[in-house]
This record gives sequence, structure tokens and C-alpha cells, in this order.
Amino acid sequence: MNQTSSKTMLVPILGLLPLIMVLGNSMFIPLLPEVQAELQLTPVQAGLVLTVFSIPAAVMIPLIGFMSDRFGRKKMVLSSLALIMVGSLCSGIALYLHEASFSFLLFGRLLQGIGAGGTAPLAMALVGDLFEGRDRSQALGVLEVFNGVGKVISPILGAFIAVVFAWYGSFYFYFSLAAITFVALLVHLRASPLKSERRFSFKKYVSMIGSVLKREGKWIIPIFFTNGVALFLLFGMLYFLSFELEGVYDIVGMMRGVYLAIPLLALGIVSYWTGIFVGESVERMKQALFFGFFLIVMAFACLIYYHQLIGLLLFLSLAAGGMGLFLPAASTAVTSSVGKEERGFIVSLYNMVRFLGVAFGPVIFSVWMVNLTQMYYWSFFLALVSIFILTAFWSCIPFVKQCV
Repeated sequence: MNQTSSKTMLVPILGLLPLIMVLGNSMFIPLLPEVQAELQLTPVQAGLVLTVFSIPAAVMIPLIGFMSDRFGRKKMVLSSLALIMVGSLCSGIALYLHEASFSFLLFGRLLQGIGAGGTAPLAMALVGDLFEGRDRSQALGVLEVFNGVGKVISPILGAFIAVVFAWYGSFYFYFSLAAITFVALLVHLRASPLKSERRFSFKKYVSMIGSVLKREGKWIIPIFFTNGVALFLLFGMLYFLSFELEGVYDIVGMMRGVYLAIPLLALGIVSYWTGIFVGESVERMKQALFFGFFLIVMAFACLIYYHQLIGLLLFLSLAAGGMGLFLPAASTAVTSSVGKEERGFIVSLYNMVRFLGVAFGPVIFSVWMVNLTQMYYWSFFLALVSIFILTAFWSCIPFVKQCV
């Protein structure tokens, strides 16, 4: 097999890495009511099943690039997948440990989260190492396809596994997917040479991050904050919707997964369209950035007054569509407004903040759910504050001043 064919075969294998990262949380959202009932958990404890995965993953994201430069991409991605497999087995057998069930489930999810932090970021790094020019952009496009498909099918897949097997069957599926990817990469991925000129110390790495934040913080921090808030609201509302569908509307099984997939489908479709619409136009980036978050604010304002099932699905999908406009434009601002040498760790920090939003959404919403009226008001208030912060610091964003 020639080198070109080998690389072509490697692209869909690398695509499984962002898919694994997406499934790590989204697949388990429709399962939480069953987990809570069987293990006799409180809503906050059920939210921790998602959060204890997301926080370690978020922490690992800015570290994984540094570690892969030091120890090699292949070693780190295989180690990450191995941790996911061990964590999946721990979570899968937790039910049988009686008093220790919940603690062991969280321990397994913790290992999964640490491993997941080295999946999608390393997939992008490997594409950057192995491909150039048009081949690189096409390979990155494949990663985005796997990412988008994962967002849409994950709640349906989780619900399907729960119906056919049981909620803990999802952990064995997750183990199998990680194992298949592990073997495929072990066979098809060659160890990439370490880039010695980038092998600076951890102290130097932290110093560089601090220097960039000090210099560019006026625009980086607002962009980071608004991205974190957007994903906090989305995953918090999906967590709430999962319980609402079963407890209030008696929608269970596969249909619950389908309902949960509707906002994620809106996010995926609009994100894809935004990529085409924006292109290299600065003006269109600005339009997508502000109109997108404006839609988020309006959607949560509407939810205060109308939040029956149709309203929940309609306005949450509207908010997700707004995120489909806002998130790609914000990502373009971050990646295009810093130098090549700084882009790696700034993008890592950016993804860390986004993942922290995903992590804290379910836990905070599990507390807010006690008073639904206050939950909707708090959500609207947070979205409103975010758009004011974005507006206040808009003039500091570099792509406003110069063409990307």
C-alpha cells in the first residue's frame, strides 16, 4: 500500500477521535433519568455523571498539545484511548458494586474524561502533521463531519442502547468504539517525529500563555466567556429537557433521544451553513457573531413566557441555531487573530473554556430546576450579560480592524 492510500485510509480513522469526544457526554444525556432512578441519585448527583467527564477533559485539552510535543502524538493518542477503555469498563461494572456504585461510576467517568481530552485535539494536530494544503483542509473537513454527525446521533444512539440493552450498555459500546479506534491507529498511524524546536519546558509554556492573555486579554476573555456561556446554556437545557420529557410528557426510550437530537440538528445545520456563508469575509463574521448571540438572547426571553413542549423544542432549537451562527464565527476570530506560534495554545485554552461550559451546565441546571421560573430568568439574564460584554469589548477584537 502506497503512502497516499495509507493517508487516505487514516483520515476516517482520525475522524473517529472527535466522534468519541462528542459521544462521551451527549450520548449519556437521555440516560440520566434511568441512572438516577436505578442508583437512587439526587438531580445534582445525576448532573455530576456529565460534569465529572467534562472537567478533566477540559483541563487536559491545553496540556495535551504540550505533552504530545514532548512524548509524541501516537503515544499520547493511544494512551488517551486506553484510559477511555479502562474508564468505560469501570463505569460499566459500577452497577454491581452496590454501595460503591455511584463512586465507582464517577471514577470511571473521570478516567474517560481524562482520555477524551486527548482525542479531538490530537486528531487536529495529527492532520496538521501529516497533510498540507488542500489535503489538510479536506481532512479537517472530514473531522468536522464526524463531529457534527456525532452531535446529532449521540442522544438517539444513547436512547437506542438503553432500549435494546440497558443504560450501562452505553459504556460497553463506548469501550468498543475506543478499542476499534485504538487498534486502527496502532496499525495505520506511524509515529510522527518530535518537533524539537517546539519542545520548550512546561514553565516556558505557562509563561507564554500568561504573556498572550496579558497582551490580548481585552478581546480573548470576552470571546472565551461568551462561548462558555453559550455551551453552558445549551447543555444545561438539554439536561433539563431529558428529565422534562420523561417526568412531565412521558416521552421515553428512542423518542426521547429523537427529541433531544432536534436542537443539536439545528446547531449542526446552521454551523455548516455559517462556514459557507462567512468564508473569508470580515463583515459576515461580524454579522454571524452578533446576530447569532442575539438569537440566543431572544430564544431565552421567549422561554420565560412560553415553555410548554412545543415552545421548549422551538426556542431551544432557535437558541441552538443562534449558536450555529455564533460559535463558528467566534472560532474564526480566535484562530485568525493570533500569530501562528501562539495559535496552538490559545486554541487549546479556547476549547478548554468551551468544555467547562459543557461541564457546569448540567450541575447548575440541576439546582435551578427546583424553580423553573427562576431557571428561565437566570438563563435569559446570563445570555443578556454575555451579549453586553461582547458588545462592550467588540472594538478590541483584531479582525474588526484588519482583514483576516
